[in-house]
Amino acid sequence: MKPYRVLVVTNLWPTESDPGYGSFVQAQMESLRPLGVEFDTLFIDGRASRRNYLRAFPELLRRTKERQFDIVHAHFGLSGLVARGQFGLPLVVTFHGDDVLGQPTRSGRITLMGRFFQVSSFLLAPLASAVIVQNREMKRRLKLASARIIPCGVDLALFRPVDRNEARKSLGLNPEKKYVLFPYYRAERRKRFDLIEAAVAIARKQLPQIEILEVCGKPHRDLPLYMNASDVLVLASMIEGSPMAVKEAMAVNLPVVAVEVGDVPELIGTTEGCYIVPREAGPLSEKILEVCRRSIRTNGREHIARWSLENVARDVVAVYAGITDSRP
Repeated sequence: MKPYRVLVVTNLWPTESDPGYGSFVQAQMESLRPLGVEFDTLFIDGRASRRNYLRAFPELLRRTKERQFDIVHAHFGLSGLVARGQFGLPLVVTFHGDDVLGQPTRSGRITLMGRFFQVSSFLLAPLASAVIVQNREMKRRLKLASARIIPCGVDLALFRPVDRNEARKSLGLNPEKKYVLFPYYRAERRKRFDLIEAAVAIARKQLPQIEILEVCGKPHRDLPLYMNASDVLVLASMIEGSPMAVKEAMAVNLPVVAVEVGDVPELIGTTEGCYIVPREAGPLSEKILEVCRRSIRTNGREHIARWSLENVARDVVAVYAGITDSRP
């Protein structure tokens, strides 16, 4: 298999203060190593300062001049703008969700920053050698027929079913409770989930044992324990690409109650014990109650197997091959 040397340009990458942030990007790149891909990472910490995007340009040029790379692979639209600062190497851009779909307010309107994300992504996409998106809606919005739909894969070796009681014991959780898992990867997104709290409050009137189990800022390796300890994962986002939480929950056979967003309907498919509901507190609470009362696991791991890290890695390397094999 042909080896590739890749410079990864990304604003999504785990940090010491937030070890779960961008872990899906790191996991994808690491999964390419067995297929002959070696990579360096240019991490742009845009959360610390937006000026870091400007500071990244000279660093990009320095690295591409000093090191022999075959490809530059950018994750997220803003990182792609930086990565397009060089034209000597082919550029792959993976768009992850709100860089194409925008960032909504609680009312559903796209914020000004979200509009900037969208416009910059629409301008960038035709300038890339290859584009990867997470779902069909993103491809439709970009109006780019050549865009490849390759959702980020799930680590089935890490996310595997274990005994619920043992998981709760490890975390010090009450074995008599019913836990609704509420994962969010950025603390600033916490305010967007009032709907889940409202749904749980309704469900708790009939089943007082229900509690929300919030998980934020944990290392990615700790999440399987929380998922195995829970009774149900609930997702009520307005915008998603291909939510990792749903894929990871299904990998441990945790029931999922979600709204129709991103590629969630495709991920869940016909998995018994997982449900797509309207984005309203009433329907959400009904399914939360149903799942918690039944207290059973799903066969979600069987349905999610095609989105394993290994399968997705082969698709990504195929994209690399498509743009390097055609070069003179």
